[in-house]
Amino acid sequence: MMTDQKRDAESPLARFINWIKGVMGGMGAAVVSEKSKNVPPNIGAQPFKDKPKKGIL
Repeated sequence: MMTDQKRDAESPLARFINWIKGVMGGMGAAVVSEKSKNVPPNIGAQPFKDKPKKGIL
């Protein structure tokens, strides 16, 4: 973590650039994470109605 003195001395532009780097790094890590390699469980066949609902919902 940054100390208060370092944060005060850092320009707003530099803080913004560091924030963007952190956000982009997090997005990249989310794309290549182990969680994305997991497959959902097989839930089997699902029942359905052969008559469509009337109306919007």
